[in-house]
Amino acid sequence: MILGSLQEGARIAVEVCMSIRSGEHVFVLTDRPTLEIGKAIHDAAEKVTKGNVKLLVLEDYVERPAKELPKQILELIPWANVTYYAAESKPGELGIRGPFIRTAVKYARHGHMPSVTKELMETGMCADYYKISDLTKKVERIVKTCRKARIVTKAGTELEVDFNPSWRWKVCDGLYPEKGMWGNLPEGEIFTAAYRANGRMVIDELGDWFSPKYGVLSKTPVMLQVKDSRVDLSSVKCANEQLRQEFVEYLNTDANSNRLGEFAIGTNIFLDRLTGNLLQDEKIPSVHCAFGDPYPDETGADWQSKTHIDGIMLKCSIWIDGKQIMDEGRHLTT
Repeated sequence: MILGSLQEGARIAVEVCMSIRSGEHVFVLTDRPTLEIGKAIHDAAEKVTKGNVKLLVLEDYVERPAKELPKQILELIPWANVTYYAAESKPGELGIRGPFIRTAVKYARHGHMPSVTKELMETGMCADYYKISDLTKKVERIVKTCRKARIVTKAGTELEVDFNPSWRWKVCDGLYPEKGMWGNLPEGEIFTAAYRANGRMVIDELGDWFSPKYGVLSKTPVMLQVKDSRVDLSSVKCANEQLRQEFVEYLNTDANSNRLGEFAIGTNIFLDRLTGNLLQDEKIPSVHCAFGDPYPDETGADWQSKTHIDGIMLKCSIWIDGKQIMDEGRHLTT
């Protein structure tokens, strides 16, 4: 699945995805484990807007895992036209990533890359984002007024999701040329908030800090039942008992941590396998649903949570209002 190099992925992140122009200010926040990637993005941006790029390393300002963003980092954001967050995900650090994004989009456009790796820069970041954008917008035309989705996999997923027509679908096509726009890179998905969901899910990869800790769950998938949008915690099964216990504990974090929030369809057709890194894997052509926060600022959902954990289900077949749009992970709208 290797498509290119670290340098090519950084160039695409700068010139294609964020459309950086000469004279613009670019702020790259990275950390020590991700410094090679942070520097590559910095160097690619320098070629476009020389002398206007700043690179900060998180550990130089705060101990990890960080509870809040240091003042020096927050004060630099308004200077920028484009910001990047390229650093490892640590347990409990959703509390700093959210404020970074919210502040960034007030002043700039933002490329969000939590737990990005060199492998992801060489694969998903080297994709053709113009083709991804075209497909994502085709899917948007089908789903934007839909009322119901049905998702089935041979592994045992059978899930029905109802949608609120007043809530929005968010196109994440990897092209963010204007102030206030942002997305996770590598990119390629369209998502909304589920109004109601019921059924069975067989999950091949979990998000947040579960992804770097446990990777792809091909031998130990997580199985659970969703009833009226809530995970039945007694139904959660996994051959890895430690993972099961940690997942159930996560779903108990707050009143909405076990509520099915995000519903998303992956549109990066250049990906053909899971890597164990959710940042890219959630973009594979299939379905992922997240329990917890439904991104109300993006979707219009009327509730929130301080947690958000994705669950990827591979090789999904999808029916939207009775019309099939995906067959075992293959888009039928191309």
